[in-house]
Amino acid sequence: MKKHNIASIILISIIVSAFFACDEMTLFHGPKPEPPPVTYTVTFNANGAEGTASEAQTVNEGTVIIFPDKGSLISTGNVFVGWKESSSGDGTTYSVGASVTVTKNMIFYAQWLDSSTPQYTVTFNANGATTGAAPASQTVYSGISITVPGQGTLVYSGKTFGGWNTQANGGGTPYAVGATFTVTGDVTFYAKWQSTVQYTVTYHANGASGAAPVAQTVDPETVITLPGIGSMSYLGKTFEGWNTNTGGTGTDYAEGAAYTVNGNVSLYAKWVSVPIIPPGATLVEKLAYIRNNAGDGVVYDIVVDNNEYIGPQSVSTMGRNITLIIHSANSSDIKSIQLESQGHLFSVDNNVTLKLQNIVLKGISANNKALVLVAQGGKLILNTGSKITLNTNVSTVEGGGIYLNGGNLELNESCEISGNKNTNDWGGGIYVDNQSTIFMRGGIITQNNGGGISIIKNSTVNMTGGIISKNQASGRGAGIIIDYSSSNFTKRASEGSNESGIIYGSTGDNANTSAIGIGNAIYRAFGTKKQRNTTLGYYDEITSLSDEGWE
Repeated sequence: MKKHNIASIILISIIVSAFFACDEMTLFHGPKPEPPPVTYTVTFNANGAEGTASEAQTVNEGTVIIFPDKGSLISTGNVFVGWKESSSGDGTTYSVGASVTVTKNMIFYAQWLDSSTPQYTVTFNANGATTGAAPASQTVYSGISITVPGQGTLVYSGKTFGGWNTQANGGGTPYAVGATFTVTGDVTFYAKWQSTVQYTVTYHANGASGAAPVAQTVDPETVITLPGIGSMSYLGKTFEGWNTNTGGTGTDYAEGAAYTVNGNVSLYAKWVSVPIIPPGATLVEKLAYIRNNAGDGVVYDIVVDNNEYIGPQSVSTMGRNITLIIHSANSSDIKSIQLESQGHLFSVDNNVTLKLQNIVLKGISANNKALVLVAQGGKLILNTGSKITLNTNVSTVEGGGIYLNGGNLELNESCEISGNKNTNDWGGGIYVDNQSTIFMRGGIITQNNGGGISIIKNSTVNMTGGIISKNQASGRGAGIIIDYSSSNFTKRASEGSNESGIIYGSTGDNANTSAIGIGNAIYRAFGTKKQRNTTLGYYDEITSLSDEGWE
C-alpha cells in the first residue's frame, strides 16, 4: 500500500472518532433535557397580629401573584391596610388585589394602622370627557399610598388622555398613570385632556446656579400658575419673578401669577442686584477680596468709617462685571481716602463701575500719576459729596485729578474736582484720552492747574450742567482744551431742561485763565484755532465741530 493512502485512512479515522465522541449524546440519547425552572417562595407574615396569615406560595420565577386579604388575622385596635416588604412600614404598600412579579424569595408583612387614623377620599373627575365614567373614588387611611389609575372608560372626543392633575385647568401638580400618591387629605384628581396642538412654557435660570423649574406643556388657553425660585440662586441678587427677555426688558410676570398659555414661550428668571458688603477689616482688605472673589454682575458696597491712608489700589475683577460703591457712613461726616505713595490711588479696570458718594480722594504733592485712572471699559461715577483733590502729577502729561484712558466718567450734582495740578499743563482736572467719554450733568471743576479738562484722541465730553471755573493753564486752554479734530465737546441742555451749565471765560474771580487769554473758557487747538474767552452761561449751546459761536 502506498504511503499517502495509509495517511488518508488514518486522518479519516481521527475525524470519525472525534465526531462520535463530541456528539454521542445527540446521536444516541436525543436532545439534552431543559434545566428545571427556578422557583421562589413568597411568604406572608402576620407582623404581630393574631391568627394565621395566608399560606406561603412557591412559584416559578416571573410568576405574577395577587395579594390576598388579611384572612383570619386580627390586630386589636388596628385596621389592616395591605402588605409591605418591610415590617416597619417603609416602602410600597400593596393593597388587596394588587399584583407583583416574583423575582426572588419575598416576605410581605401585614400593615396595621391605629383604627383612629383618619380616612380621606381620593376622587377622580372626568373633567369634561364626552363619554365613559371616571375610576371609582378611593377612601384611604392617611399616610397610605395608592397607585394612580388609568382613564378607565373615559373618552374625550378630539383629545387624548394625559394622566391626572390636581387642578381642572392643568395648572396644578401632574400625576402619570401608575405613579404613587401618598394620601394626606381629601383630594380630587382631574383627567388631563390634551389637544392635538399644545404649547410649552420653558423656564430659564438666566445665569443663576441650580435648576430652573420644569417646563410645562399644556393645551391652548390653559391658565397656569407661574413658579417661584425653586432651587435657583444667584450671588448678590434676588429673584424678582420672570421676564420674556433675558435682559429683563420684556414683559414682567410675578411669582405665583396666573398666566394664560397661547403659544410656546420662554420665561427668564429676573434677578435684581442687592449690594454685598465684602469681608475685611480695612478698605485694602475689602478691595483685595473683590479682586480675588468677584461675582459677575454683583454690586459691592464699602462703607468708610474712618479716614484711610493707603497705597495705590487696583479695582479689578479678572474680567467679571461688577459695580463698587464707596461712601462714608454719614453724609454729615464725610471721610477721606489719602494716597500715601506714588501712583494711582484707584485704577478702575475693564468691566468695573466705581461709584463714589460722600467721600474725598486726596492725592500727594509730587505724584507721578493722576490720582484716579479709568482704563478702557471702566467707569467712574461721582455722586453727591464726592471729591477728587490735591494731587499733583509732576511726571506725565496724563492729567492731575483723573486720567481717562478709554474709560467713562459721569459727574453728577454736588461732586467736585479741585486743587489738582499737571506740571506739563495737560488736564490738571481731567485728561480725556483714547476714545473716552464724559457726561457732566452737575458738579464743579475748579482751581485745577494745567487746565480743567483736556480732550484728545477721539474722545467726547457732553456738558448738560455743572460749573467749570477758576482753572489755570500756563499755556493754552484753561477751562477746556480740545486738541484733536476727532475729539468733540458739546454744551447743550438736556431734554426737558433749559440749563446747560457754566464755563467761565470773562474776567473776574471765577474766570478760567491762561497765558493766551485773561479769560479762557475753551481753546480749540485745530483748524482755525479759535478760542472762547467769554463766559458760556446756563443757556448757551456750543459744539467743537462747528465754527459757529467761536471767536
